[in-house]
Amino acid sequence: MGLQVDVEIAQKKDATVLNISGSDLGMIIGRRGQTLDALQYLANIIANRYSDSYIRIILDAENFRERRKKTLEDLAVRLAGRVVRTRKEVALEPMPPQERKVIHSKLQDHPEVKTFSKGEEPTGGLL
Repeated sequence: MGLQVDVEIAQKKDATVLNISGSDLGMIIGRRGQTLDALQYLANIIANRYSDSYIRIILDAENFRERRKKTLEDLAVRLAGRVVRTRKEVALEPMPPQERKVIHSKLQDHPEVKTFSKGEEPTGGLL
């Protein structure tokens, strides 16, 4: 991609996290993390190509994944408030499974709102 970046490697119990830092990370992250997800997918394919056991790699760019999770949780709470107020279902745009999981997890114990996914992969969620 022609970028100068630094990569910090952190070992978690179930994954190896590669945190990328540098300038112009928007190109690596892409729209809503799509490029970062694609690069992570490729990294996992390459890492597991000749491995005897499964290796899980998580690519992150200056904590984008944590910021995105916070954004999705805030969106979930805001839309749940709208659903309670208007008593009307809200459809979200299609999103990857890990983002849908954040929405569902945030609202799983909400007393007045139920979430579900509808359609084929990738799909949006409904509140």
